[in-house]
Amino acid sequence: STLAQEESHTKSEIMNASIEMRFRRAIFLTPPLLGFDLDEDGNLVINEEEAKTVRLIFFMYLYGYTCQEIAETLTSLGRKTKLNNTVWSAGSVLQQLQNERHCGDVLARKTWTPSYLDHKSKKNKQDRNQYRQKNHHEAIISRDDFIAVQRLISNAKYGNRGFLPDLHVFTSGALRGSVSVNPRWAGFKAADYKRASESVYDPAIVLPTEQTFEVNSGDFDLRGFEVARAQFFSSANRVYVTFSNNGIRFSTECVRKLDSHFVEMLIHPGNGIIAFKPATKDNRNSMEWSRQLNGAKVPKPVSGAAFLPNLYDLFGWDSNCKYRIMGFKKHNNDNTLVLFSLADAEILIPNSTIEGDDEEPISLFEED
Repeated sequence: STLAQEESHTKSEIMNASIEMRFRRAIFLTPPLLGFDLDEDGNLVINEEEAKTVRLIFFMYLYGYTCQEIAETLTSLGRKTKLNNTVWSAGSVLQQLQNERHCGDVLARKTWTPSYLDHKSKKNKQDRNQYRQKNHHEAIISRDDFIAVQRLISNAKYGNRGFLPDLHVFTSGALRGSVSVNPRWAGFKAADYKRASESVYDPAIVLPTEQTFEVNSGDFDLRGFEVARAQFFSSANRVYVTFSNNGIRFSTECVRKLDSHFVEMLIHPGNGIIAFKPATKDNRNSMEWSRQLNGAKVPKPVSGAAFLPNLYDLFGWDSNCKYRIMGFKKHNNDNTLVLFSLADAEILIPNSTIEGDDEEPISLFEED
């Protein structure tokens, strides 16, 4: 039994090494896929009749149909799968939508097998090298349409449906370069926010960098002093916002700075500024940050599972931590904003991190 197990292990190692070598040489596995056939040299060539089904699937999804609705349509039309079945499921439609070969690319090693004993495969989440070759073969779907579909699929994980939103960036005024955040859209990545913000500036213009200060004779010198963390001080009656990887919480004082129960969140990646401005309920980018309770305005937690992971990536934050930022109200022409600077962000230490003399954990921050 031991010898057989060791032999199986050796074969597995040899096979993995062989696959790795093939991928490095751009020799990819091309299993059967709807819309393509293999020519005599093993290259992918478009099957025009099957490609009609593929295009229909992608265009219907882009127009707002669900995978289940697309499956029912294909079944009623008698369109065949690659295995010549005429009954479609939502899962089989989703597989077509997520396969990058439809836009001419190849992505190798999407899955991997952790154990040679049970041979169960897992999704490759950077556990092993992945290899992508663009324009590997003729595409059925444009790359732009394919990317748009992937973003819609990502957004649908949070129960959202609809057409692709645009990133709105302010092109002038005090808010120039600020990008509006859609709290219900998961498709935009950190790089998208950066590009949108930078698009309104002349490439030759360099955004202001961190300032340096000189200490003159007679000034009070604070060198050698330790900066106390804001968590050690009471945050009552202060304007602040707390970010976690799945939600936003505002202080009572913060939500009372603006009249509206709905606000729009703006970010400026280059300047490290987060702003909240009044919004109406029908604004697609609005979030409800407060409500009335016994005649008083109180904060309401905002769910952020759809967009906060991308903002954490944009800010370079640790996804396991909470961050609190003190802010202030700002009037500018017709705009009233609550502003927060990322330079003032404080990491909130978990209760269990620091212990007191009695060995009981000290609570370092108040829960909102």
